[in-house]
Amino acid sequence: MKLLSAELERMGWESRTMGLVTVNRADLTVKDDIATLNNEVLDPLIVKEGRDIILCLHSYAGFVASAAIAGMSKSERSATGRQGGIVGLIYMCAFCPTEGDTILGMVGGNPPPWMEVDKINSNQHDAGFLKALDPKQTFYNDVPEPLATEATKQVYPQSESMHHAPSGPVFYGTDDYKNRRVYIHTTKDQALPPFAQDMFVKNSGVEWDVRRIETGHSPFLSEPKQLASMLVDIAK
Repeated sequence: MKLLSAELERMGWESRTMGLVTVNRADLTVKDDIATLNNEVLDPLIVKEGRDIILCLHSYAGFVASAAIAGMSKSERSATGRQGGIVGLIYMCAFCPTEGDTILGMVGGNPPPWMEVDKINSNQHDAGFLKALDPKQTFYNDVPEPLATEATKQVYPQSESMHHAPSGPVFYGTDDYKNRRVYIHTTKDQALPPFAQDMFVKNSGVEWDVRRIETGHSPFLSEPKQLASMLVDIAK
């Protein structure tokens, strides 16, 4: 995300990024990622500093944030005399679940063809990981070298249990985000193909401002300038 952050800074916009703790940890699940998002981003920026923020969510982060944003919208906080809050949501090739959905359920019930299960122990019921068979092709198919190779070195498996955990209540569909919900389709995506992203939007049951960018799953690496311009245009 450094390339994108640099472009946003050049255009006069501050940004924060964060990682999710279920990466390379088979014992953790969505609840741990929700806690991390709250502790590292939402609470510091909104609750402590009283800032207005736009939340941009990539891929699995959409699943996490859909529940984590409860009570964090600008309108909700203003109604009780509190400063700061989320003023907009941007889902970028991201999961937007409804309550009870799971990651695997949203992609057909089984790991997609580009993913394999890697059990820690021989017992098939033991905790394990899901990992990409060819992460460079799946995530960085349009990222130039040597950046694609370097990015691939930083790809780690994700908790299998996280993919089976049902979402709790979700809050992107409230009136607080009416006309403030954007979905960015990545049209050359090999991880979440356009038809999957279309399905996510349709099944969410709410209206989105849909944008498209002609990239694979990681536009922040393949087209950071174009993506930054799109984000700034949305923010304005």
